[in-house]
Amino acid sequence: MLPTLTYLQFHLVFSLPVLALLWYLAPRYEAVRQRRATVGIAILVAIAYLYTTPWISYMIRQGAWSYADGAVLVRALSIPLGEYLFFTIQTVVTAFALHLIGFDPTFREGDFDRGPRVAGVLAGVAMVVGGLWLTTLDPSYLYLGGLVAWVGPVVALQWAVGGGYLVRTPRMWLAATLLPAAYFWVADRIAIGMGTWSISAEYTTGVAVLGLPIEEMLFFAAAGVMTVNGLVLFEWVLDWNDRRGSVAESVPSGGAEHDVPGPEPPADPDPDVVDD
Repeated sequence: MLPTLTYLQFHLVFSLPVLALLWYLAPRYEAVRQRRATVGIAILVAIAYLYTTPWISYMIRQGAWSYADGAVLVRALSIPLGEYLFFTIQTVVTAFALHLIGFDPTFREGDFDRGPRVAGVLAGVAMVVGGLWLTTLDPSYLYLGGLVAWVGPVVALQWAVGGGYLVRTPRMWLAATLLPAAYFWVADRIAIGMGTWSISAEYTTGVAVLGLPIEEMLFFAAAGVMTVNGLVLFEWVLDWNDRRGSVAESVPSGGAEHDVPGPEPPADPDPDVVDD
């Protein structure tokens, strides 16, 4: 059996090296795009803390997962310091992977089509209702149902904003979601094998892939897709705003007045009429 690492040692071995590599490989954009990408990542990190902390704290206090003795040095709201670091690390790793894969945030006609937006909102609402319902069936659905209900509001919001854009770019956001998630699946499985943390058998379904509970796989995929779609929609909205501003600037001030006909000039006198 592999030696147990503390949570911080886990980051030193598995998280920080890949973060440093992706930072080095990340593309350098022109100034405006670079600034937007940086701001987008910072906003998503802040949202990750605000939205994830209550849910993670609740799941830990319920016993959905736990940590080895000595693996955690500091806790706040029942959450280990290493878990808080994970909020930033996973968000930034996923963001760098997205930018390495590349995406075009250009707004196009049809991106505001109602169909995909309504469908996304309905799917998000169904996830909230379905997830909460699962948690009432049996304790083994606590993690799964809680996860689905936690993701639902974000899905509804993101698709309400940019469902048309997301529906025409699935390859991009699926690839940017699954590639980092696959790395975290492997790292998570190793950490579980080492005993750094463990997943409760009582509050999970027992379905696993190569020893990794399906709930953990869905968590990393869900966190990844929320991050990716949040980043691409942030830049897409800014591009839409740029285009709207360009159209407004192209109309001269008082332009509407030029469309109002002025008084007709007086008719020329009839050249055949001679004044007396």
